[in-house]
Amino acid sequence: MTARPDGAPKAPPSKKVPVKLIAAAVLVALGLTFVLQNRQTVDIRVFTTTITGPLWAALAGVLVLGLLAGLLLGRGAHRAKRGQRPG
Repeated sequence: MTARPDGAPKAPPSKKVPVKLIAAAVLVALGLTFVLQNRQTVDIRVFTTTITGPLWAALAGVLVLGLLAGLLLGRGAHRAKRGQRPG
């Protein structure tokens, strides 16, 4: 450590935690809480098929389908704005 002119040692630099790391930790905690609170088994009927599984998996599957649909529709809207044909 280097000494200041008054003879006192220089304080070590403070270490800041990145905001992204805090946000990621909060999201992981929310995800774990969601899974732990929705572990009961449910029957899911899709057309003529019945699937039995945990509620959290069913909801996560619907989330993924919604994200995929949003991505596909968002790309078409973006192309249409730029004057290109969607699709």
